[in-house]
Amino acid sequence: MAGTATNYDTSTIPVDVVGQVWAGLATPSAGARITLHTDGTPDATANPNAIHLGHTKEGSKVTITASQIKHYADEVATPIKATVDVVDMMIEGSFLQIMDADVLKKLTDGFGTYGTGAGYVENTIGRKTLAYQSVALIWPTPADATKFAVAHIYQAINEAGLSWQISRKGMSETPFKFVAFAIASRAAADQVGNYWYQV
Repeated sequence: MAGTATNYDTSTIPVDVVGQVWAGLATPSAGARITLHTDGTPDATANPNAIHLGHTKEGSKVTITASQIKHYADEVATPIKATVDVVDMMIEGSFLQIMDADVLKKLTDGFGTYGTGAGYVENTIGRKTLAYQSVALIWPTPADATKFAVAHIYQAINEAGLSWQISRKGMSETPFKFVAFAIASRAAADQVGNYWYQV
């Protein structure tokens, strides 16, 4: 008889990696992925409205969860079946470039309206129609820095709003929390987003 192989592989552990958050991406067709340039940025031709959202305070966090409904039978004390109830995907962190008008435009969908005038730029605040946007976190893979990994939300809204502090002792920052909303016309298994990496 033989033992079972172990799976210790440090080349699959991201560490000391810089990720980039992008918004305004083109949503890929069903079963496809966003097109990347060789440097890992979104391809400009395929993603003409893409914008890099700049520096973050401590990087970005991706969360993908699925909650279940447990089904019980009277004759058994534990669940006998489960079905998926809710699937959530989000990308969150804190942006530092709070005075970058292009970044603020992507963070204020639903309540901010960008405008300019002689000598100023502004965001007026008030209720407006929500506009979903395609958002992704892209980072180099630990095994090969010329290949990239992507966590992509097809339709997202920043649910964190804006909140910052002006201080002599620290940098300003505003939290972001891009939360996924389903594209209901797509197959159930491909409505929210994807996570993939180049090999």
